[in-house]
Amino acid sequence: MQRQLWGLGLAILCFWTQSSTAFAQTETHVKIPVNAPIIRTIDVGFDKTLVVSEQGEVVHFNPSAENPVPEKLTKEGERIADLAPLRDQSGTILLSKGGELQLLRDDAAKPELLMQSPVLGQLFAAFSHRALVVDKKGNYALINVDDKTAEPTKTFPDFGAKLKVYDDLTLAAYANGESLHLADVASGEKILTLPVGELLDYDVSKQRRIAVVASSFGGVQFWDLVHKEPLDIGLGMFDEVWYLKFLPSGDLLAITRDGVATVYQSGEWRSIHTFQVPPMSELRFAEVSENNELMLTTKENSVHTIPMVLYGFAREPAPAGYFPVQLWYATNRLPSGGLGTFRDRLFNWLSRPDVIGVFIVVALLSFIVAMALAKFPRRWRALYSVIVACLTLLVLTAILFPLVDRQATLAQSSPENYFGNVLDESGKFTWGRCEVTVPTDRLPGDLDEPLEFLGFKAPEDPEKHFILTKVEPTSPETIIDEVKAKGEPEEILIFVHGYNVPFAAAAKRTAQLKVDLDIDGEAFFFSWPSHGNLSQYLADEDNARLSATPFQEMLKTICDPFKNTRIHIIGHSMGTRIVHESLRQMYAEKSPTLEALDSLVLAAPDIDRRQFHLELEQIVRQLDLPITLYASANDKALMISGQLHDNTRLGDVAPEPVIVPGVETIDCSMINTDFLGHGYYGDSDDLLKDLFQVIRDDRRAEQRFGLILQQLDDKRRYWHLLP
Repeated sequence: MQRQLWGLGLAILCFWTQSSTAFAQTETHVKIPVNAPIIRTIDVGFDKTLVVSEQGEVVHFNPSAENPVPEKLTKEGERIADLAPLRDQSGTILLSKGGELQLLRDDAAKPELLMQSPVLGQLFAAFSHRALVVDKKGNYALINVDDKTAEPTKTFPDFGAKLKVYDDLTLAAYANGESLHLADVASGEKILTLPVGELLDYDVSKQRRIAVVASSFGGVQFWDLVHKEPLDIGLGMFDEVWYLKFLPSGDLLAITRDGVATVYQSGEWRSIHTFQVPPMSELRFAEVSENNELMLTTKENSVHTIPMVLYGFAREPAPAGYFPVQLWYATNRLPSGGLGTFRDRLFNWLSRPDVIGVFIVVALLSFIVAMALAKFPRRWRALYSVIVACLTLLVLTAILFPLVDRQATLAQSSPENYFGNVLDESGKFTWGRCEVTVPTDRLPGDLDEPLEFLGFKAPEDPEKHFILTKVEPTSPETIIDEVKAKGEPEEILIFVHGYNVPFAAAAKRTAQLKVDLDIDGEAFFFSWPSHGNLSQYLADEDNARLSATPFQEMLKTICDPFKNTRIHIIGHSMGTRIVHESLRQMYAEKSPTLEALDSLVLAAPDIDRRQFHLELEQIVRQLDLPITLYASANDKALMISGQLHDNTRLGDVAPEPVIVPGVETIDCSMINTDFLGHGYYGDSDDLLKDLFQVIRDDRRAEQRFGLILQQLDDKRRYWHLLP
């Protein structure tokens, strides 16, 4: 109910804001009684705004009052260098000119001394009673307000100017030369560097994984923080912008030198609101408060506050065309044995969900029409109508099935049908190469294939569809030699699919992951004999159990020759059982192959939680291997699996997420998925962006863009993936 009310309120807000021409509702203009230029204006909640002057005077006023009257907080002779609100609104942190850190509680008459600050400079504060002090050289210290302690002083690498701190003091951004640097506050390590030119202003949205930069000659430019590249988005402005700010809605506020403030709606980044503010020549600085108020501080020591109400986000499609992607595979499937007997082909066609649905509708319509038109006595009418419905279905089958069967016969020689769904019981497995065409006019996560209905398949178009065009078995020695001939790859991706996945679908998903994750090297996939049929779940379980040993052999064959290559494994659904069992066996054998792995991703794992805790948790604790677990409360496939096995699965977050030391659990319940909610690991662009940071950048969860920390208690934590 609460979510519905929020949605209704948001819809009303969107209508109101889009239909308005001026953004300001009720402006406040307050003259501040200070004797020196204002150096900081900040909203601290409870209808209170604090102002600090160059001489250390602190003044507060209520911007919501009709005629706000500013009042001094500091006594005569007291000098404050900076201040910052604790955003749980329990008080304000003050830094004196002498380096004392003080806490001014909201209900207190005077501040209390916390400690002597390790460094003297700019002050930031956040929830959980934490504060950050940074000096002009980039030396900084994290302060615990409750314990009145400070962590050891660190230094931001290549520190420059224009420091901004985000997300509860976890991310710092600053300019140096013609670059914008982002650094992790906890470690002090640089996360990335963007070559942006001479900065006028910038802002970063860690949650939405983008940055916006205004430079002297480059105009306003958007940057993708995950892929570290500029986005093809222009605001039509050049060197006029001096202030940029992402609003809580995701929209962007830009202010030009001559005082034109514009709000750009996230998505198309089109202008939706424009209003006039004082020009830059009259202002010292601008800031948007936590309460969504634009605060403009003038050179005359006045503060303008403009309340704002907002909402929004964006993406650009790629050009048309297609390109081939070469992959390597190993499989313990037997080659396709043809279409099977006529009886099997007919049964498989009649068991298709779309055929069953159409036949039910046709049977009902035939029965109703026959009942209405029949001239027989009432007791014979129902029997007559049933006979008519059955004959109608027989005629329909006689017409449609030969056409479907003919199309399937013609397609039998296609690479898509090279391998069947039967396990090679000899224990052997086949290696080879394959090629998949990937359309360029697609968004990350899209895996388009020709439409299919009642067994009829639309023509394939390489500019629209993923197409498996080549399957060539070869020896593992040949594959390793060919890979080495190109030079040792930077990285190797190994993908293990889940159940209900035929060989061709596994190849296409691997190609999509290689492209969307921008793998700088080779991509392999292990295709175990899943039947590609929802009704054969139990049979797939048996085949998955028998596929662990071949997968181990595949891993050893790939990992041993490439000691310096970063090797990533992504397992999905039932395929994670193969990965799970392989890791368990290799650990028991003390296999050196485990040391070659760089990262392991368990996506929607269909693994019994009890089995994971008993067999793998201890191994995980001892492996120096980053493991990422993606789970969701919306995964209907895992819910059904949990009911079948009478135990919740590892990829489900109910009743609570599985949290194990050494495993970073990501709750993906907030992102959009298909009906089953089981294929989000490859379909969702939001998850792909997070996976990109795991695979390509080796970033831990606290350093990745788009994640919000959640804690069950002091020791157990996980992350929400934001849409």
